[in-house]
Amino acid sequence: MVGSKSEKRCVVDKSNVASAVASGTIDVFSTPMMIALMESAAADCVGAHLEEGMTSVGTRINVEHLSATPIGMEVRAEAEIVGVDGKRIEMVVSAYDEVGLIGKGEHTRYIVNAEKFMSKTSAKAAK
Repeated sequence: MVGSKSEKRCVVDKSNVASAVASGTIDVFSTPMMIALMESAAADCVGAHLEEGMTSVGTRINVEHLSATPIGMEVRAEAEIVGVDGKRIEMVVSAYDEVGLIGKGEHTRYIVNAEKFMSKTSAKAAK
C-alpha cells in the first residue's frame, strides 16, 4: 500500500470559489474545496486496497493553501500513502493548478468496517 498514489481534478467555477462556500468574499478556488479534492484523492487511493465492506474515514488533515487559483483553471489534487500502521494510513497530499503548486500537507485516514461505523454513528442520532 505504501507508495500508492491517486489524483482528482476539477475546474474552478462559481460553485467552488471562496465566495460560494462562505470561506471568503472573492472568486478564487476556496481552501475548503481544495481540501475536499485532496481528501477525495486520498479516499480513492486507500479504497483501491480495501476488501468489500471496508472503507476509510479521514481523521486529520493539515494543509497550507499557498497560491490562489482563478475561475477557469484546472486544479489537480494528488495523494500518496507514506505510512501504514494497522488501520491508520498516513498520506501526503498536494494540489496544483495550471501554473504550479497551490497547496500541500498531510492527511490521516483510518480503515473501518462501513456497516459497523454507520451503525455506531446512527446510534448517536437515537440519543
